[in-house]
Parts: sequence; structure tokens; C-alpha cells
Amino acid sequence: MNVLSLESLLDQSWAILQNLRSAKTSERTITLATVDPRGQPQVCMVVLRSIERDNNMLEFHTDADSLKCASLAKEPKAQILIWRPNVSVQLRISVEIDLYSDDKSRKLWAKVPGPSQISYGKSPPTGHLISAPFDYKNMGSIDKFAVAECAIRKIDFLSLEHTHHRAQFLQIDDWAGQWVSP
Repeated sequence: MNVLSLESLLDQSWAILQNLRSAKTSERTITLATVDPRGQPQVCMVVLRSIERDNNMLEFHTDADSLKCASLAKEPKAQILIWRPNVSVQLRISVEIDLYSDDKSRKLWAKVPGPSQISYGKSPPTGHLISAPFDYKNMGSIDKFAVAECAIRKIDFLSLEHTHHRAQFLQIDDWAGQWVSP
């Protein structure tokens, strides 16, 4: 059996993120958990758009009218869940999220493919009740395009392959890591 090191698990965590980011769009989905303004947990899928290990950042895009934006405006702490079945690894990544709908997001808007731009802005706004399944219009509005920058604060690495093992890494500890019972 290979001897595991905390450093190798942290590197593996970042490699998983990088592989996700490099995958086709449909394979870059990650699970985001937030708490809505009423204190209820909410979970949704988002597409990982960017990672920066040097800055400990992840990025996804969203509709500014979405419940996740309202949730994050009230409570910017969230958690991301990633499951990689090919290696039997679960990553739980605790983040603090800043939302941008400004000049920064406008620069990124130009890189969003035309067919994808329709995802941002609906009438009535996303989450509002409608009378029938298709009683809404896609607006493709730059004003409803929000960029979510996720500052990583903690990575929880859990391997369920053969002999289970788990480690946690905290930004506040300069990512030194510690072993945790799986």
C-alpha cells in the first residue's frame, strides 16, 4: 500500500478541479448549497467556469434574479460538493462568494456563447410562478448576468476507495491539512 501524504491529497483535490474545468460543459457541473433568505437550505447545480489555485478561487455564472443570488446576498458562505466516481472521491469545498454584475461581468459577457446568453434574464424573472410550462420569455440580458467568485476557505477530501481516508485543509492554516476519521 502506498503511503498517503496530506500534500498529495491537496494536489489531488486541485487536479480534480482542473480536470472538471477542462471537461465538456455538460461535465463541469458542481453542486452548490446555500441558505435562502428564509433560512432554508437550497441546493442547485452550477457550471464551473474557472479555477485559480494561486488565488484559491472558483468561478461560476448565474442569473442575477436567481434564488441563489438572493441567498448569497444575505449569506455569502456556501458549500460546493463534487463527486468523482472514477476515483471514488468526494470533495466538499467551503467558500465565501462575491457576486459581480458590473464592468467585470460585462467583460466576461462577451465570451459567453450566444446560445448560452439566453440563460440570463427571463420574463417573468426566474423562480416566479407562471400559468403554464412555457409562459416565460428568455431575454438574454447582460444586466442579469452575474459572476460568482468563490473564495475557497476549506477543502474536505474523502476517499471511499478500498481503505477509506479523509483529510481537511484550511486556508487559515495555509493549507497544511489534517487527517480526519472518515
